[in-house]
Amino acid sequence: MDEKPEQTEFWLVCETGDIEEFDAYEDAYEALTAAVKRDIEQHGEETARESGVIHPYGYTINVMREGQDVTEDWERNEPYKPLSVD
Repeated sequence: MDEKPEQTEFWLVCETGDIEEFDAYEDAYEALTAAVKRDIEQHGEETARESGVIHPYGYTINVMREGQDVTEDWERNEPYKPLSVD
């Protein structure tokens, strides 16, 4: 019986409630940094940074596997792959 490998998804989450899904960490992180850069250009560094209540800039990546949030596991196992911009 063949087992399917677990599917990992990377959700770019904006504190306004918008979610964009990616299949690869690198794509999600690229979208995260582009969103932060865009906000800095539009609103200035200080305003953009302070716009987040939970995370600086208001964006984070959640890691989902088979419908379960495994973000904390990812942070422990992949410390050099950040999930937000500080």
